[in-house]
Amino acid sequence: MYNKESLHILQRALDKLSEGFAELPPFAEEIPPGVEEVLLQAAERMQDNFPYQHPLYAGQMLKPPHEIARLAYMLAMWINPNNHALDGGRASSAMEKEAVAEIALLFGWKEHLGHLTSSGTFANLEALWVASLIHPKKKILASELAHYTHERISHVLGIKFQKLSCTRTGEMDLKKLEAQLKKGNVGTVVVTMGTTGIGSVDPLPEILALQKRYAFRIHLDAA
Repeated sequence: MYNKESLHILQRALDKLSEGFAELPPFAEEIPPGVEEVLLQAAERMQDNFPYQHPLYAGQMLKPPHEIARLAYMLAMWINPNNHALDGGRASSAMEKEAVAEIALLFGWKEHLGHLTSSGTFANLEALWVASLIHPKKKILASELAHYTHERISHVLGIKFQKLSCTRTGEMDLKKLEAQLKKGNVGTVVVTMGTTGIGSVDPLPEILALQKRYAFRIHLDAA
């Protein structure tokens, strides 16, 4: 079930990482007594889970991370960088900027500004917060099938939020959307690129056409 060879790869990567800090005074951290016992107990209790890690398990919306992602995460934890600022994690912040630039290229964006978040919920939080600053006192619109975090986050941020009903096939109802836009009090429209419930996709080209007429922000969400 597990490819133990990946741990050997991690060990070699850790050895390479240590070469960059060879000038530091030698320091060997002692493993506190009881660590192995506690870890084994935790491993035994974690057996009371569904097999989320197995590639054939279909009951989890998040599939297991790719092996390189898992190893890179463990490698980074040995440095424990802080990417809140460029000087808090020089190398990791530079790699973050490179990753964001490559993501932007997927959309054909030559100019971009962004960063990586720990989850989609935090991404939605930041997006709606920025939306409230750009269009203060204006409401957020989303379809009734949009992810529930948008409504909850709007309540946390004190932003007006309104659901729009969907068509029979699960897309946002454009007629009802335009009726709300005509009122002039909409700042942001959440466009879902695949809803969690049924995988429906909101009609982005048509919504972009409405954006040119009514000047609102679009928040893309792959729920």
